[in-house]
Amino acid sequence: MTASSTRFGLSAALATAFQPSGEIADTQLLAHAQACLDGGCDSVTLFGTTGEGPSLGWEERVRLLTHFKAAGITGDQLVSGISATAVQDAVAQIRAAQAVGCRRVLLPPPYYFKQPSDEGIEAWYREVLSQLDHGSVSVILYNIPALTEVVLSVSLIGRLRDALGDAVIGVKDSSGDWSYTETLLTAHKDISILVGEERHLAAAVRLGGAGAICGMANLDPAAVRRMACDGKEEPYINNLVDLLEKFPLIPAIKSAIAHQSGDPIWFNVRAPLVRIGRDDAKRLERALDQLENAKVR
Repeated sequence: MTASSTRFGLSAALATAFQPSGEIADTQLLAHAQACLDGGCDSVTLFGTTGEGPSLGWEERVRLLTHFKAAGITGDQLVSGISATAVQDAVAQIRAAQAVGCRRVLLPPPYYFKQPSDEGIEAWYREVLSQLDHGSVSVILYNIPALTEVVLSVSLIGRLRDALGDAVIGVKDSSGDWSYTETLLTAHKDISILVGEERHLAAAVRLGGAGAICGMANLDPAAVRRMACDGKEEPYINNLVDLLEKFPLIPAIKSAIAHQSGDPIWFNVRAPLVRIGRDDAKRLERALDQLENAKVR
C-alpha cells in the first residue's frame, strides 16, 4: 500500500436544481456551486447521492461537466460521482470527468446484484481501473450500504488498495456506523478518510480524518468546514441533520436550499423521489427559522 494521506478538505455533495419540467436548471446549479465554493468548500461533488446522481443520464452528465468547465470551475474543484453497475458505463463516466480535467471520482461498488463476495467486488474495481491509463484517475471508494446494500469492509478496502495501488486516494464513509469509522481510521490512516455523516465528522477529523463530502455543505459550508478541517464541533449542524432526517432526506435538503435562497425551483426532485408536501414544507421552514435564530443568539 503506497498511497499517502493528504488533507482533502470539504466538498459539497452538490444538490441538483431541476426545472418543473424535470430538466436540469443549469443557471441555478452553477450559481449554487459557486456559492458553496465561495462559502468555504474546497470542491463540489457532482452526481452524488444528494445530487440524485443515479437519476442523471449520460448526456446530462457530459453537458454539466462541460458547463462547469466553461464557468471556470476547474478540475481540481470537482469530484465526479459515478453511478454504474456495468464496467463499461463506469469507465465512460470517469472518462467524461477526465475530459474536463477532473481526476477525482467517487466510485461506489456495483449495487444491483446483492450480497456479492469480496472477490467479486475486487474483480469489478480491477476491471474498471484496467481500462484507464495508469495514474490518470484518483478513486475515492464510496461505502454507502444503506443504498447499495453492499458493504466495503475494512479488509476489502485493504485488498482494493493492494490491487489498485495509488489509484485509491481515499474512502467516503457514509455508513453512519461510528465503530466502522473508527476502525477505518485506524487501518487506513495513510489515505483520505472522508465522513458523510456530519454528526460524526468533527470526531473523525480529530482522529485523523481528512475531511468530508457531505450534504450539509449545501446549506452552511462555513460551519461544516470548521468540522471537516478543524475538527470543531458545530451543534447547529448536528441539530440541522436531526431536523432534516425527520423528512425524506434529499427532498428535505432541497427544501432547505429553497428556503435559504428564496428560489422555489429547489423544491423540485426527480422521480422516483417526490418533493415535500406543502404542509411539511411549512413545518420544515418554521423549524429551520427556529434553528437559525437559536444559532444567532
